[in-house]
Amino acid sequence: MSSALRDVWEQAPSDPDPVDDLGYEYRPLSVVSVEEGEEKYIFLPQEEEHLTDSEFMIADERSVRELSDCR
Repeated sequence: MSSALRDVWEQAPSDPDPVDDLGYEYRPLSVVSVEEGEEKYIFLPQEEEHLTDSEFMIADERSVRELSDCR
């Protein structure tokens, strides 16, 4: 790693803000229930142009938290 890149890495926040630090944009999602009677869902981007492999994240229930618990 170059020294310039190392300097940028060391100055980066340990808990970056998704919008300000990473340039993410919030977009509405469509929620699809996978199986009736079970709490399994697929969250998809509403815009078809965002239905690419790089737009998806797979998470199990241990990875999902209430937003109020993260304050």
